[in-house]
Formats: sequence, structure tokens, C-alpha cells
Amino acid sequence: MHLTTLLLIIVAILTALSGIAVFSGAHKGERIRAFLFFFTTIMALIWAIGIGVFLSLPENTNPDVTKSIIDMIYIGAPVMCWGLMAYACHSYKLGQIGMVILGAFCLAFVGMILMKPELLYSGFTLSEASGNVVHLHQDNFYILYGAYHFLAVGLYIIGLGYTAYTAKTAQVKKSYLMVLIGFTITGILALVYDFILPYFGRYDTIWVGILAMSIAWIFHYYAILRYHLLNLSSPWLKTFSRVIVLSCAAVIYLVIFFIIFAALFKTPAPSAQVIVLNVLMIAAVMLLIPALNELSAFVGSLASADEIDVSYIVKKMTAIVGYDVNLTELSSFLCDHLHFQYIGFILNGELYGSSQTKISPETVKEIARSKKITGGIWLEPDEKLSVALHRLDISAVAELRDGKGKIIGQIIFGKPNGHINFENRDIVPIEIIIQVLPAVIKPGNHRIKRHLI
Repeated sequence: MHLTTLLLIIVAILTALSGIAVFSGAHKGERIRAFLFFFTTIMALIWAIGIGVFLSLPENTNPDVTKSIIDMIYIGAPVMCWGLMAYACHSYKLGQIGMVILGAFCLAFVGMILMKPELLYSGFTLSEASGNVVHLHQDNFYILYGAYHFLAVGLYIIGLGYTAYTAKTAQVKKSYLMVLIGFTITGILALVYDFILPYFGRYDTIWVGILAMSIAWIFHYYAILRYHLLNLSSPWLKTFSRVIVLSCAAVIYLVIFFIIFAALFKTPAPSAQVIVLNVLMIAAVMLLIPALNELSAFVGSLASADEIDVSYIVKKMTAIVGYDVNLTELSSFLCDHLHFQYIGFILNGELYGSSQTKISPETVKEIARSKKITGGIWLEPDEKLSVALHRLDISAVAELRDGKGKIIGQIIFGKPNGHINFENRDIVPIEIIIQVLPAVIKPGNHRIKRHLI
């Protein structure tokens, strides 16, 4: 399979997925518009698959099968263009009239092509050497067929332009103009490469137009999500969006692979086995991405003693809220990611630390009785206790309060890692973590039911 065929089909499938995502998530008042978006992407998929499969057909393909695939090309295109025009114009009275008129022409073309395909083409040639070609008639029928597409695309551009002009907010206006510019460019490419050049016998570049339009539809889907051109909400919407993004990454990978393969081995396309192997490798990498992201976040959180990854720590602690927690494990986790040599909790007069310390029970009780600095969460030990804590390499002690303001315990910080004193550390992220801790800690329940790592 050639790169162009594979790329065309994959991008067309992505286009159809974007249409499914929009239709599945549309609110009741926008179902018609969402359905037209979905309908057009499905027709684009049929058109693209027809072109992609035809260009890859071997010379010994059954003629009836070949004719069916050619029908997919020349029936999918006019129906898609009608959907394109309807999507932009259906909410206007003139647009609705245009939908009826062009719909009648569309049905007429579809019926004539199905019943008398010889009106459109005299035959076809399948050749691995010179490429597969449909021999189109250079007569009035094909001119009318092409004029229909010119008119449909033109009405789409006018309808989308008017929608942009009447948009109430600058952001929506800007987004519609961006979509309009993209579709104007791709529409011109489609008309040139899919209708004009084939009319003059140039069939090898017919894939360019539909590939460009498919990419434009994916961009339109992004604009719908980014600028809320349609009000979407669906439990499947995020899933579809992730699939589309990951599939786009896979498409980019395949393009790079085909280019490198062709340059190294001087062949136009790899074998089917090589393509299957690459698809399997892509799937394996996709499955590994969540684990790699988690590992990357873990390593990044440990990387610098001068910086604290608050979002990572909060995310991990939030995941264990409602579970019984091993306080020694929690202390060790915070010790690693807040970059201290020691962290411990005092709960109900008991000390739970990241490592063994020489803090006596009497000292623990003295720490628990320390007074709070006015307006903060940090405790201020008396002079005698300060000397003892300094000797034990304890830098600071903070108070832990639950959501009702009740004191549930204290947290002890040892020396910071790196060449920095506690007074020079950024205290704000540490205080954020301290505020989250009471929701995680359950005094008296210290069994392991869920791990942080």
C-alpha cells in the first residue's frame, strides 16, 4: 500500500470520528447542525476511501468490484458537497431553498451515475507502472457535474462567511474566519485536483483534494472544541478527542516512516508486513504513554531540590483520599518530593516518620504542646525545645487542622536537601501540601489499603 493511500484513508477515518464526536455530544437545539457536520464527514470518508482504494487496486481486480469503487468516488463527492453547503446555509431561508435545489441535482447525478455510469466515464485502466485511471468523458455531463461542485462549495463559502459576519463575539467571528479561510483553500484544491485535472486525464493527484478537505474538517472539529462553536457535552467526547489526537500523532509517525523508508531502500512503499509491524508498534507505544507520563512526572518531581511539583504531589494524595493510609509511606513520599531529609507526623501523641529518629516520647509531647505563630500554621517552640530540635536536625514544625479547624496533629520537617536552608525555601508550595494533608490522614487507621506509588 502506498503512503498516499494509507494516509488518505487514515485521515478520512479521523474526519469521520470527529463527526461522530460532534453528533454524539450536541445539545438538542443544535442537533440539526451537528448531524449535518456528521453527515458530511461520513460522505467525505466514503469519497476518500473510494479514491484511496481505487489508486491501490491491482491489475487483476474484478471489473465489477472496480466499478463499485468508482461509484463510491463519484457518488460520495456530490453528496458530501451538498452536506457541506447545508451545514453552512441551513439556518437561512435562501440557504434552505438552495438545499432543496441542490439536493434535487444531487439525487439526479447519483441516480444517473448508478443507472448509466457510461454517462460519466468510458472505462478505466489499472496499471502498476503508469497508475490507475478512470477515463472520464469530456462532455456536457461532466461539465455539469463539476459545475454542481463549484456551486455547492461556493454557497458553503458564502454561508460560512455570512455566519462569521453576523457572529456576536469577536472570538467566534475570528474562529469562523479561520475555518472559512482553511476551507476556501482546501475547496479550491479539491476542485482543481479532483475535477479539473482528472477532466484533462491527470488522475494520479486526485487524492490531494480530499486529503486537504479531510484535514480541514479535523481543524474545524478543533475550532468547535476550542471556541465552542457548538455546545457539546458527552461522556464520549473526551474519549473521541483523545483518539483523534493520538491518531494524528500516528499519522505523522507513518508519514515520517514512509519518507525514511523510501529514502533508505529506494522503494515507493514498504510491504504489507512492514506496515502491520509499524501499526502494532504504534499501538504498543500508545499503550505505554500513560505509564511513561507517570514515570516522567515522578522523575521530574524528584529532579530538583529547589523546586516542588505541587500538582503532582496533590494529584497523588488526592488519589488516596478516603482510603486508610500507611503514614510511614506517606512521610517517605513527601520527604522525597518536598526534598527534605526527614518528614514525620505527630498524631495522637505518636510519631510516624519517613525514617527512624532519636526523638524521644517526651520531645514529641513537647512539640505537640508548642504554640502557633500568630496568623500562620507554623509552630514556635520555646528556647529549650528549639535547642533540642536543632540538635535533632529538625528545621520546622507545622500544625495540621481539619476542615472544621480542629487540630489533628503536627508535621515535622528535617533538613532540606541541597545546599539551602529551610528559611530560604519557597514556603508557599509546602503550605499548600500541608493544607491538603488533613483530608488524607485518618488518625488511628494506619493500614495500607492504597499506595502512593
